[in-house]
Amino acid sequence: MESQVIEPRQQSLESGTDQDSRHGKRLKEKLRRWGRGAQEKSHWAAERLMDRRVCVGVTGLSGAGKSTLLTSLIYQLSHPQKAQLPGFAPALNGDLLGAELKPALDSGLPVFDYQSCLDALMSEPPRWPQSTRDVTAMELHIHLRCHRRFRGKGYKTLILELRDYPGEWLMDLSLLRMDYREWCRHQAHIIGSDTRAGLAPELVTRLAALSPRSQAKESELASLWEDYRRFLQDCRKERKLSYLQPGRALLDNEDYGVLPLLDLRELSADELAAMPDDSNYQVLRRRYEAYVQGQVTPFVESHFRHLDRQLVLVDMIGTLFAGEQALDDMRLAFTHIADTFRYGESGLLSRLWRPKVNRLLFAATKVDQVLAADHDALRQLLGQQLQQIFTGARHRGLPIFSEAIAAVRCSREDQRNGRRMLVGHDLKGRYLGFENAEIFSRLPSEAEGWSHYTGAAPPQLRPPQGMDSGTIPHIRVDALLNLLLGDKV
Repeated sequence: MESQVIEPRQQSLESGTDQDSRHGKRLKEKLRRWGRGAQEKSHWAAERLMDRRVCVGVTGLSGAGKSTLLTSLIYQLSHPQKAQLPGFAPALNGDLLGAELKPALDSGLPVFDYQSCLDALMSEPPRWPQSTRDVTAMELHIHLRCHRRFRGKGYKTLILELRDYPGEWLMDLSLLRMDYREWCRHQAHIIGSDTRAGLAPELVTRLAALSPRSQAKESELASLWEDYRRFLQDCRKERKLSYLQPGRALLDNEDYGVLPLLDLRELSADELAAMPDDSNYQVLRRRYEAYVQGQVTPFVESHFRHLDRQLVLVDMIGTLFAGEQALDDMRLAFTHIADTFRYGESGLLSRLWRPKVNRLLFAATKVDQVLAADHDALRQLLGQQLQQIFTGARHRGLPIFSEAIAAVRCSREDQRNGRRMLVGHDLKGRYLGFENAEIFSRLPSEAEGWSHYTGAAPPQLRPPQGMDSGTIPHIRVDALLNLLLGDKV
């Protein structure tokens, strides 16, 4: 058998042909991906134009129960035959046909782990879902029966795009409006308040002694950062505080190294700019800017430009029973939330490319911890705090709503010895009965009035058993749905 000799020129031609073939395949695959992406974008654009898609951002201040609410909301809409939604017109009229959960188009974000959260609630014994520590997205395709004036009954699908993110990230958004010098002055005022200073007096002393001009020592800054992170965690755990920065320090163990210098009062911007590159001020300024540019800005650009509506969950009960300082801090958080969103109705083109938040909702959660007679007072209290903060936003055309809900109702009311009380199971599964301190519709006008709430916080409850039979009990989730989607269905 004769061996075949391939000339170098022939080898080169064949090699070039193979390369051209591989290049052609890659090009075809890119074109297919581009075509699929363009098709998805065109569907997304058409749905927005026809008002068939609404994007809702969902977040919660610490301990508000965001994962539980999302799970309950998805379940109620997906199982209309088992849901109890008398305040949501499509469910009441029998026009809610169900819903399907799908990945969000063109988001690149992980899907909310609905099934794991549902399994936790319906396990034996039931348990609360794990809180989410990152941003997720999903689409809920809500199938509805509609009534047409001249053509009788028809069907439509409303796409509810849900983007949830940790409330700690929301607290970082005000950093976009402050340079490092401004942030330091802001933090010096906050950290020096009675609310926080007593938690870590040694840390406050060390931060105050950190000279802006001195040469930065990595070991010293690293030690301060770890102490500062623990300080933020203690603020949340022990004092129920909300306005904590940098927010990501509460969620992960990354070495952001973002520390405030507490004594910049007598230094001008020019004096600070002239300091050596290895000074404490310049090193910490660069870390702050890296955090804002690397963490906060990308989150805003990829997330907030999509939102039509925003839902913020608040543990109003936990904050109220933590005392006046915790409530003041929550009000401070609301103040910075007020300037976060673009206000007003979206026009035709901006609805496609630059939507604006046209509805902002705040919901006090876990109202099953207090008697039904106190629910309205709790809603009024939340509304009063919002009214004080959002007056300017309201004048710019942003509708603001407040509600009080329990995504999963864990208690029921009973009567013993002529007194109303709540009964349920604590987190260890022990059956208990308790009364809550009465919730007044107005805050105490004097410091002594806060003693009414001191030491009277209701116990944390476990989810109720029996939800695996198909029903998730709740309080006013239907009213929340009506505020979110009532004008779209």
